[in-house]
This record gives sequence, C-alpha cells and structure tokens, in this order.
Amino acid sequence: MDGLTYQDDHRGFGIPSQERGVPAVWAERFVDIPSGDGSAEGSILEGLCFDRAGDLYVCNPPRGRIFKVDMRAREVRLFCQLPDHMMPSSIKIDREGMLFSTIVGSDFGSCVAVIDPKDGRVVDTLVRGYGHAFDDMVFTSEGGFYLSMLDGDLCDATAGVLYVEPDHRTTHWVIDGGMRATNGISLSLDERHLLVTEYGTSALHWIALAPDRYTVEPIGCWTPYHFLGYEGPDSTVIDADENLYVSMCGQARFLVLDRDCIAIGQYLIPGRDQRRFNKSTHIAIRPGVAEAYMCAADTTTGEAAIFRAGSFAPAYRSYQFQ
Repeated sequence: MDGLTYQDDHRGFGIPSQERGVPAVWAERFVDIPSGDGSAEGSILEGLCFDRAGDLYVCNPPRGRIFKVDMRAREVRLFCQLPDHMMPSSIKIDREGMLFSTIVGSDFGSCVAVIDPKDGRVVDTLVRGYGHAFDDMVFTSEGGFYLSMLDGDLCDATAGVLYVEPDHRTTHWVIDGGMRATNGISLSLDERHLLVTEYGTSALHWIALAPDRYTVEPIGCWTPYHFLGYEGPDSTVIDADENLYVSMCGQARFLVLDRDCIAIGQYLIPGRDQRRFNKSTHIAIRPGVAEAYMCAADTTTGEAAIFRAGSFAPAYRSYQFQ
C-alpha cells in the first residue's frame, strides 16, 4: 500500500511550498553575541542598526541590554544596560546621532527611549502612557516616525500604527486598532507608503498615506503577501532598490520581496536543518555596500549570533544619514 513520506528537510525548519522555488543562499556566521547568565529564552536579539561610523548596534530585549559591534575588528562590547527593566526591541538613529529605541516594556510601560551615543544614558522617554507595546519604528525624512505595536490577539485585535510628528510630542493614529501584533515597519523611498508586517496574522500590509503623513488614502490599504509557517513575519528593512527584507521569526530564515511584493530571494541560517537559531528576528543592510546582516538566537542552547550575506542592493540613504 502506498503511503506518504517525509521530505528531506522534515527534521529541520521547512520552507513553505510557495517559496521553495525562490533562490536561496546560506548566510555565514559573522559574530557571536554573549547571552550572559539566565535562561536560553533570554538570549533573543533584535534591532540591528548601523551608525555613521559603520559600527552595528543590536538589542537583547529580555535582559535590557544593547551591544555594539566594531565591524572592522569583529569585537562585541556591552554598550549599555538600560534602567527600569526596559526591554529594547529596535534601534534607529537620528541626524544628531542620538539612538531612539522602542521599549516594548518596562517598570512604567512602553515608550521610545532616547539614548546618548557617548555613554548609553537615557536622556528622554517619548510616547509614554499609550497602553501599547511599541515594537519597531521608522523615521521620515523630516524627523517624525511611525511605530508598530506588539499587542493584540485573536480575541482582542488592539494593535495598529501610530505616527509621531517631528516635535516628538504630537501623535496621530494611522490605524487605530483592529490589528494583531504589528511588527516590522518600513517606509517606501518616496515616503508615500508604509509596509507593515502583522505578526499575529502572518500578513504584509501596504498602506497609502495622504500628504499629512497619517491619513490613509481612500482604498489605500492592501495585503499583497501572506506568509506561511510558524511563527510569523518580524522586522523589515528596505534597500536602495526598494526590495523589502522580511525576518521570518521561528523559521531561521529571511525572505526578500521586490517592490511588487513578489518573493525574489531568501537567506537561510546555518543550523536550521537541526531546528536551531529559531528566533530570526531582525535584518539590516550595511551602508555603502550590498551586504545584509541578520540576527538570530537559539532558544534551546542560548546561543545568539549575527549572520551576513550579500544583498540585492546597498542600503538607502535614510534619515540618520541625510
């Protein structure tokens, strides 16, 4: 009697059938990030961000740490230990070089922490008291920013997208609720569209913005891509050709979509065939070169590392470099 048999990759993390034909490359391990003491779950990484000197920041949310990687020496040092049990989930840098970190949770709730790049001191906390868990952000060319939020579930869709004006005090809802864990958030190069991953529904949303930057245009929301598999789409980044790089958390994999939201490439993290480095959460493009850097953590062993591979195009000239 005929029966079904497993495919060759069934012992590791699989690739959905719709993406099996998408060109894939294996990323190489670039540098390890010390997990420190505590549980393996505490090794999770997030928030890769390059500064103007070309060095790389990365967050360790569960332990409230931000590390800095000297790219030339491949040396890692602890940049700061945040106060008040802050859990940093992303980092972006403004024109003055200040670090803006979304704080998904702390002793006083969620906020955006402004951090001095010289000594790692928190000099301000923005957008406090909203009752949401801010997860990721992206700057506009004028210095305002959009926030995603990692809250909401199947029974209570409370997440959305918030816009903060350049004064960093005035806020407007782009989408006020109705979503489940908005996560990755990127802005098109002409700044007329937001691309937002909804972690809770494994979807990518394309949102057309009015000139005021926060009103959604009529018939201005599309869902051009649905992801498959556990867990869901995490942080994103856009390159100079407007390709969108999507972190596939729970799959040790990163997917690349072109400007039409068609899958054109993917990165595979070494160890995924043994179900390792499952928390593949964030990706960044190195300024000046066509290189992608990805962070992933193994919640079984506690290992955490940054991986790299070639990208389709260099990074675009974002707000911090203008």
